[in-house]
Amino acid sequence: MELYINSDWTKRYENAYIAEAIAWLPFSDHATFFSWGRTPREADVKLIGALRELKLVPETSINEQQKE
Repeated sequence: MELYINSDWTKRYENAYIAEAIAWLPFSDHATFFSWGRTPREADVKLIGALRELKLVPETSINEQQKE
């Protein structure tokens, strides 16, 4: 399974920001995950938290360490 997460995919929709991730299986279906927040960062943090709960990303990812 390939998981694509890109903070550039965070976009504004009315009064909220939407973050998106796509899980892709070669030669099969895909799933899209969304989260929303009042700021782009809040939407991204919620998305990563949800993906952690589903065990799709490790507890500490490299991108989070780079942001701090």
